[in-house]
Amino acid sequence: MRKVWPILLLIAVAMYFLLRNLPRSKEEGKAEANRVVEVFFTRSTDDPETELVRFINSAKRYVHMAIFELELESVVDALLKAHEKGVEVAVVMDDRMKREWAAKKLKASGVPVVFDDRRPFMHNKFVIVDGKAVWSGSMNFKESSVRKNDNNAFVIYSPQVAENYEREFQEMFKEHLFGPESPQNTHCCFRLPGMYIENYFAPEDSIARRIVSLINGAKRSVRFAAFSFTDDDIGRSMVKARKRGVEVVGVIEERGLKNKGSEYRRLKRGGVAVYPDGNPYIMHNKYIILDDSIVITGSYNFSNSARKRNDENVVIFFSPSVAKMYLRDFNRILKEALSSRP
Repeated sequence: MRKVWPILLLIAVAMYFLLRNLPRSKEEGKAEANRVVEVFFTRSTDDPETELVRFINSAKRYVHMAIFELELESVVDALLKAHEKGVEVAVVMDDRMKREWAAKKLKASGVPVVFDDRRPFMHNKFVIVDGKAVWSGSMNFKESSVRKNDNNAFVIYSPQVAENYEREFQEMFKEHLFGPESPQNTHCCFRLPGMYIENYFAPEDSIARRIVSLINGAKRSVRFAAFSFTDDDIGRSMVKARKRGVEVVGVIEERGLKNKGSEYRRLKRGGVAVYPDGNPYIMHNKYIILDDSIVITGSYNFSNSARKRNDENVVIFFSPSVAKMYLRDFNRILKEALSSRP
Protein backbone atom coordinates (compact mmCIF):
# COMPACT_ATOMS: atom_id res chain seq x y z
CA MET A 1 0.00 0.00 0.00
CA ARG A 2 2.86 2.34 0.80
CA LYS A 3 4.17 1.90 -2.76
CA VAL A 4 0.78 2.89 -4.20
CA TRP A 5 0.54 6.29 -2.47
CA PRO A 6 3.40 7.99 -4.42
CA ILE A 7 1.83 6.80 -7.67
CA LEU A 8 -1.61 8.14 -6.66
CA LEU A 9 -0.03 11.44 -5.65
CA LEU A 10 1.71 11.78 -9.02
CA ILE A 11 -1.55 11.03 -10.82
CA ALA A 12 -3.40 13.67 -8.74
CA VAL A 13 -0.76 16.32 -9.48
CA ALA A 14 -0.84 15.48 -13.19
CA MET A 15 -4.64 15.72 -13.27
CA TYR A 16 -4.53 19.10 -11.50
CA PHE A 17 -2.22 20.65 -14.09
CA LEU A 18 -4.09 19.02 -16.96
CA LEU A 19 -7.45 20.39 -15.82
CA ARG A 20 -5.99 23.82 -15.05
CA ASN A 21 -4.68 24.16 -18.58
CA LEU A 22 -7.78 22.94 -20.40
CA PRO A 23 -9.25 25.52 -22.84
CA ARG A 24 -11.82 27.68 -21.11
CA SER A 25 -15.29 28.30 -22.48
CA LYS A 26 -16.24 31.75 -23.74
CA GLU A 27 -18.40 32.35 -20.67
CA GLU A 28 -15.55 31.43 -18.34
CA GLY A 29 -13.28 33.78 -20.25
CA LYS A 30 -15.78 36.61 -19.88
CA ALA A 31 -16.17 35.99 -16.16
CA GLU A 32 -12.41 36.08 -15.69
CA ALA A 33 -12.14 39.26 -17.80
CA ASN A 34 -14.73 40.90 -15.57
CA ARG A 35 -12.55 40.19 -12.55
CA VAL A 36 -9.53 41.73 -14.28
CA VAL A 37 -11.20 44.87 -15.64
CA GLU A 38 -14.09 46.99 -14.41
CA VAL A 39 -15.61 49.73 -16.56
CA PHE A 40 -17.80 52.66 -15.48
CA PHE A 41 -19.68 55.32 -17.41
CA THR A 42 -21.10 58.65 -16.31
CA ARG A 43 -24.70 59.56 -17.16
CA SER A 44 -25.64 55.92 -16.68
CA THR A 45 -26.71 53.64 -13.86
CA ASP A 46 -23.04 53.41 -12.83
CA ASP A 47 -21.69 55.53 -9.98
CA PRO A 48 -18.03 56.26 -10.84
CA GLU A 49 -17.56 58.66 -7.92
CA THR A 50 -18.53 56.04 -5.35
CA GLU A 51 -16.42 53.43 -7.13
CA LEU A 52 -13.41 55.77 -7.16
CA VAL A 53 -13.74 56.47 -3.44
CA ARG A 54 -14.05 52.74 -2.76
CA PHE A 55 -10.94 52.13 -4.86
CA ILE A 56 -8.93 54.68 -2.84
CA ASN A 57 -10.30 53.30 0.44
CA SER A 58 -9.03 49.84 -0.49
CA ALA A 59 -5.39 51.01 -0.23
CA LYS A 60 -3.26 49.38 2.45
CA ARG A 61 0.18 50.72 1.48
CA TYR A 62 -0.08 53.62 -0.97
CA VAL A 63 -2.23 55.73 -3.26
CA HIS A 64 -0.50 57.56 -6.11
CA MET A 65 -2.66 59.91 -8.18
CA ALA A 66 -2.00 61.91 -11.36
CA ILE A 67 -5.00 64.13 -12.03
CA PHE A 68 -5.70 67.06 -14.32
CA GLU A 69 -8.61 68.43 -12.28
CA LEU A 70 -9.51 67.53 -8.69
CA GLU A 71 -12.59 69.12 -7.09
CA LEU A 72 -14.61 66.22 -5.64
CA GLU A 73 -14.82 66.52 -1.86
CA SER A 74 -15.42 62.79 -1.50
CA VAL A 75 -12.17 61.99 -3.29
CA VAL A 76 -10.15 64.56 -1.33
CA ASP A 77 -11.63 63.22 1.91
CA ALA A 78 -10.70 59.65 0.89
CA LEU A 79 -7.11 60.74 0.22
CA LEU A 80 -6.90 62.52 3.58
CA LYS A 81 -8.35 59.54 5.47
CA ALA A 82 -5.83 57.25 3.79
CA HIS A 83 -3.04 59.66 4.76
CA GLU A 84 -4.25 59.76 8.37
CA LYS A 85 -4.22 55.94 8.52
CA GLY A 86 -0.57 55.88 7.51
CA VAL A 87 -1.12 55.02 3.85
CA GLU A 88 1.41 56.78 1.63
CA VAL A 89 -0.46 59.34 -0.50
CA ALA A 90 1.23 61.29 -3.29
CA VAL A 91 -0.38 63.46 -5.97
CA VAL A 92 0.68 65.00 -9.28
CA MET A 93 -1.50 67.79 -10.71
CA ASP A 94 -1.52 70.25 -13.55
CA ASP A 95 -0.40 73.69 -12.39
CA ARG A 96 -3.87 75.09 -13.09
CA MET A 97 -4.89 73.44 -9.81
CA LYS A 98 -2.30 75.29 -7.69
CA ARG A 99 -4.68 77.90 -6.35
CA GLU A 100 -7.68 75.60 -5.98
CA TRP A 101 -8.96 74.44 -2.59
CA ALA A 102 -8.25 70.73 -3.13
CA ALA A 103 -4.52 71.17 -3.72
CA LYS A 104 -4.24 73.60 -0.80
CA LYS A 105 -6.09 71.25 1.56
CA LEU A 106 -3.95 68.25 0.62
CA LYS A 107 -0.72 70.19 1.06
CA ALA A 108 -1.84 71.70 4.37
CA SER A 109 -2.52 68.16 5.63
CA GLY A 110 0.98 67.00 4.72
CA VAL A 111 0.18 65.21 1.47
CA PRO A 112 2.99 65.86 -1.05
CA VAL A 113 1.71 67.44 -4.27
CA VAL A 114 3.81 68.05 -7.39
CA PHE A 115 2.64 70.37 -10.17
CA ASP A 116 3.41 70.38 -13.88
CA ASP A 117 4.39 74.02 -14.44
CA ARG A 118 4.51 73.84 -18.24
CA ARG A 119 1.91 75.55 -20.45
CA PRO A 120 0.77 72.23 -21.99
CA PHE A 121 -1.40 70.02 -19.79
CA MET A 122 -0.58 67.22 -17.39
CA HIS A 123 -3.81 65.69 -18.64
CA ASN A 124 -3.71 62.23 -16.99
CA LYS A 125 -6.49 60.95 -14.75
CA PHE A 126 -5.04 57.85 -13.12
CA VAL A 127 -4.75 56.36 -9.63
CA ILE A 128 -2.47 53.49 -8.57
CA VAL A 129 -3.28 51.52 -5.41
CA ASP A 130 -0.72 49.30 -3.66
CA GLY A 131 1.01 48.35 -6.92
CA LYS A 132 -1.92 46.02 -7.62
CA ALA A 133 -4.47 48.01 -9.60
CA VAL A 134 -4.90 51.16 -11.71
CA TRP A 135 -7.86 53.49 -12.26
CA SER A 136 -7.84 55.57 -15.46
CA GLY A 137 -10.07 56.89 -18.24
CA SER A 138 -11.41 60.23 -19.45
CA MET A 139 -13.12 61.34 -16.22
CA ASN A 140 -11.68 64.24 -14.26
CA PHE A 141 -12.40 64.20 -10.54
CA LYS A 142 -14.92 67.06 -10.45
CA GLU A 143 -18.67 67.38 -10.04
CA SER A 144 -19.50 68.23 -13.65
CA SER A 145 -17.37 65.35 -14.92
CA VAL A 146 -19.33 62.74 -12.96
CA ARG A 147 -22.80 64.32 -13.00
CA LYS A 148 -23.18 66.16 -16.33
CA ASN A 149 -20.49 65.24 -18.84
CA ASP A 150 -20.08 62.00 -20.79
CA ASN A 151 -17.02 60.13 -19.52
CA ASN A 152 -15.67 56.64 -19.03
CA ALA A 153 -13.39 55.14 -16.40
CA PHE A 154 -11.87 51.72 -15.90
CA VAL A 155 -9.93 49.73 -13.32
CA ILE A 156 -7.30 47.17 -14.30
CA TYR A 157 -6.36 44.67 -11.57
CA SER A 158 -2.82 43.77 -12.61
CA PRO A 159 0.49 44.29 -10.78
CA GLN A 160 2.28 44.43 -14.15
CA VAL A 161 0.10 47.23 -15.50
CA ALA A 162 0.20 49.00 -12.13
CA GLU A 163 4.00 48.88 -12.27
CA ASN A 164 3.90 50.47 -15.73
CA TYR A 165 1.80 53.36 -14.46
CA GLU A 166 3.96 53.64 -11.36
CA ARG A 167 7.03 54.16 -13.52
CA GLU A 168 5.26 56.99 -15.33
CA PHE A 169 4.05 58.47 -12.04
CA GLN A 170 7.54 58.54 -10.53
CA GLU A 171 8.91 60.32 -13.62
CA MET A 172 6.53 63.16 -12.85
CA PHE A 173 6.57 63.03 -9.06
CA LYS A 174 10.27 62.50 -8.37
CA GLU A 175 12.02 63.63 -11.55
CA HIS A 176 9.56 66.35 -12.64
CA LEU A 177 9.64 65.09 -16.23
CA PHE A 178 6.50 65.84 -18.21
CA GLY A 179 5.35 65.70 -21.83
CA PRO A 180 8.21 65.60 -24.38
CA GLU A 181 10.74 65.38 -21.51
CA SER A 182 9.34 62.02 -20.39
CA PRO A 183 11.60 59.11 -21.42
CA GLN A 184 10.27 56.11 -23.31
CA ASN A 185 10.79 53.48 -20.62
CA THR A 186 7.48 51.68 -20.06
CA HIS A 187 6.23 48.37 -21.42
CA CYS A 188 3.50 48.24 -24.04
CA CYS A 189 1.96 44.82 -23.98
CA PHE A 190 0.34 42.63 -21.35
CA ARG A 191 -1.31 39.23 -21.48
CA LEU A 192 -3.92 39.25 -18.71
CA PRO A 193 -6.40 36.50 -17.79
CA GLY A 194 -9.11 36.54 -20.45
CA MET A 195 -7.66 39.38 -22.53
CA TYR A 196 -4.67 41.14 -24.04
CA ILE A 197 -4.05 44.85 -23.49
CA GLU A 198 -1.62 47.54 -24.60
CA ASN A 199 -0.64 50.58 -22.53
CA TYR A 200 1.00 53.72 -23.91
CA PHE A 201 1.99 57.19 -22.70
CA ALA A 202 2.17 60.38 -24.74
CA PRO A 203 4.02 61.87 -26.35
CA GLU A 204 6.92 59.43 -25.99
CA ASP A 205 5.13 56.31 -27.23
CA SER A 206 3.77 57.61 -30.57
CA ILE A 207 0.17 56.80 -29.65
CA ALA A 208 -1.28 58.31 -32.83
CA ARG A 209 0.80 55.95 -34.97
CA ARG A 210 -0.55 52.93 -33.08
CA ILE A 211 -4.14 54.20 -33.36
CA VAL A 212 -3.74 54.70 -37.12
CA SER A 213 -2.34 51.17 -37.54
CA LEU A 214 -5.32 49.68 -35.69
CA ILE A 215 -7.83 51.69 -37.74
CA ASN A 216 -6.02 50.57 -40.90
CA GLY A 217 -6.54 46.99 -39.75
CA ALA A 218 -10.28 47.35 -39.07
CA LYS A 219 -12.35 44.91 -41.11
CA ARG A 220 -15.97 45.75 -40.31
CA SER A 221 -16.53 48.82 -38.14
CA VAL A 222 -15.00 51.88 -36.49
CA ARG A 223 -17.03 53.77 -33.90
CA PHE A 224 -15.70 56.73 -31.95
CA ALA A 225 -16.69 59.33 -29.35
CA ALA A 226 -14.31 62.31 -29.31
CA PHE A 227 -14.16 65.46 -27.24
CA SER A 228 -11.44 66.97 -29.44
CA PHE A 229 -10.47 65.66 -32.87
CA THR A 230 -7.71 67.56 -34.71
CA ASP A 231 -5.21 64.82 -35.58
CA ASP A 232 -4.91 64.70 -39.39
CA ASP A 233 -3.43 61.20 -39.51
CA ILE A 234 -6.22 59.66 -37.46
CA GLY A 235 -8.83 61.57 -39.49
CA ARG A 236 -7.34 60.39 -42.79
CA SER A 237 -7.19 56.79 -41.58
CA MET A 238 -10.91 56.87 -40.78
CA VAL A 239 -11.75 58.25 -44.22
CA LYS A 240 -9.62 55.53 -45.83
CA ALA A 241 -11.40 52.90 -43.75
CA ARG A 242 -14.75 54.22 -44.96
CA LYS A 243 -13.59 54.13 -48.59
CA ARG A 244 -12.58 50.47 -48.32
CA GLY A 245 -16.04 49.57 -47.05
CA VAL A 246 -15.67 49.72 -43.28
CA GLU A 247 -18.62 51.23 -41.43
CA VAL A 248 -17.31 54.38 -39.69
CA VAL A 249 -19.61 56.22 -37.28
CA GLY A 250 -18.66 58.89 -34.77
CA VAL A 251 -19.83 61.59 -32.37
CA ILE A 252 -17.75 64.71 -31.66
CA GLU A 253 -18.32 67.30 -28.92
CA GLU A 254 -20.25 70.12 -30.58
CA ARG A 255 -18.10 72.92 -29.11
CA GLY A 256 -15.05 71.60 -30.93
CA LEU A 257 -16.51 71.27 -34.41
CA LYS A 258 -15.46 74.73 -35.55
CA ASN A 259 -12.07 74.73 -33.85
CA LYS A 260 -9.05 75.34 -36.02
CA GLY A 261 -7.87 72.03 -37.38
CA SER A 262 -11.04 70.10 -36.54
CA GLU A 263 -11.34 66.86 -38.52
CA TYR A 264 -15.14 67.17 -38.67
CA ARG A 265 -15.27 68.55 -42.22
CA ARG A 266 -12.70 66.06 -43.51
CA LEU A 267 -14.70 63.20 -42.04
CA LYS A 268 -17.99 64.50 -43.47
CA ARG A 269 -16.49 64.98 -46.94
CA GLY A 270 -15.04 61.48 -46.75
CA GLY A 271 -18.43 59.89 -46.19
CA VAL A 272 -18.01 59.19 -42.49
CA ALA A 273 -21.27 59.28 -40.51
CA VAL A 274 -20.13 61.81 -37.93
CA TYR A 275 -22.45 63.91 -35.76
CA PRO A 276 -22.29 66.73 -33.19
CA ASP A 277 -23.06 65.38 -29.73
CA GLY A 278 -26.44 65.91 -28.08
CA ASN A 279 -25.31 66.43 -24.48
CA PRO A 280 -26.17 70.02 -23.42
CA TYR A 281 -23.03 69.95 -21.28
CA ILE A 282 -19.88 68.20 -22.57
CA MET A 283 -19.29 64.91 -24.38
CA HIS A 284 -15.83 64.37 -22.91
CA ASN A 285 -15.07 60.78 -23.97
CA LYS A 286 -12.04 59.84 -26.06
CA TYR A 287 -12.57 56.29 -27.25
CA ILE A 288 -12.58 54.25 -30.44
CA ILE A 289 -14.20 50.82 -30.84
CA LEU A 290 -12.90 48.61 -33.67
CA ASP A 291 -14.69 45.56 -35.06
CA ASP A 292 -16.71 45.22 -31.84
CA SER A 293 -13.65 43.69 -30.18
CA ILE A 294 -10.97 46.38 -29.60
CA VAL A 295 -11.32 49.53 -27.46
CA ILE A 296 -8.88 52.45 -27.41
CA THR A 297 -9.47 54.75 -24.44
CA GLY A 298 -7.81 56.90 -21.79
CA SER A 299 -7.04 60.59 -21.27
CA TYR A 300 -5.72 61.00 -24.82
CA ASN A 301 -7.76 63.30 -27.08
CA PHE A 302 -7.29 62.72 -30.81
CA SER A 303 -5.52 66.04 -31.05
CA ASN A 304 -2.18 67.56 -31.91
CA SER A 305 -1.75 68.79 -28.33
CA ALA A 306 -2.15 65.28 -26.94
CA ARG A 307 0.17 63.89 -29.60
CA LYS A 308 3.02 66.37 -29.14
CA ARG A 309 2.82 68.37 -25.90
CA ASN A 310 0.54 67.09 -23.13
CA ASP A 311 1.23 64.26 -20.71
CA GLU A 312 -1.33 61.52 -21.47
CA ASN A 313 -2.06 57.80 -21.25
CA VAL A 314 -3.97 55.25 -23.32
CA VAL A 315 -5.05 51.65 -22.80
CA ILE A 316 -6.10 49.40 -25.68
CA PHE A 317 -8.33 46.49 -24.70
CA PHE A 318 -8.45 43.52 -27.07
CA SER A 319 -11.61 42.10 -25.57
CA PRO A 320 -15.12 41.61 -27.04
CA SER A 321 -16.60 41.70 -23.51
CA VAL A 322 -15.04 45.12 -22.80
CA ALA A 323 -15.99 46.34 -26.28
CA LYS A 324 -19.60 45.33 -25.62
CA MET A 325 -19.77 47.69 -22.64
CA TYR A 326 -18.33 50.59 -24.65
CA LEU A 327 -20.69 49.86 -27.54
CA ARG A 328 -23.64 50.17 -25.20
CA ASP A 329 -22.40 53.60 -24.10
CA PHE A 330 -21.64 54.67 -27.67
CA ASN A 331 -25.11 53.71 -28.87
CA ARG A 332 -26.64 55.84 -26.12
CA ILE A 333 -24.46 58.82 -27.11
CA LEU A 334 -25.23 58.30 -30.80
CA LYS A 335 -28.97 58.09 -30.12
CA GLU A 336 -28.81 61.32 -28.14
CA ALA A 337 -26.84 63.01 -30.94
CA LEU A 338 -29.34 61.92 -33.59
CA SER A 339 -32.38 62.94 -31.53
CA SER A 340 -30.98 66.43 -31.00
CA ARG A 341 -30.61 67.16 -34.73
CA PRO A 342 -33.17 69.56 -36.23
